[in-house]
Amino acid sequence: MGLIRLIILALVIWMLWRLVNNIKARLNGKEKSANQSDNKIEQSNMVSCHYCSVHTPEEDAIQHEQMWFCNTDHKEKYLEDNS
Repeated sequence: MGLIRLIILALVIWMLWRLVNNIKARLNGKEKSANQSDNKIEQSNMVSCHYCSVHTPEEDAIQHEQMWFCNTDHKEKYLEDNS
């Protein structure tokens, strides 16, 4: 009987420890909701390549005047074709 009581006591202490930690996390605002994930996808503006119409994040695209391109080859080809 002594071993069973020891196991039950250990489980009760563990459950109380988890409960206290959860309450502390909620009070500190560190608990994540079920809808949030650790790996958030950053939102960025997407622009369309003026040559091939592929959508590219604005920070990765190349701008020439008011036109956007997905890479330098497309920019050069477009400028060659339209000059």
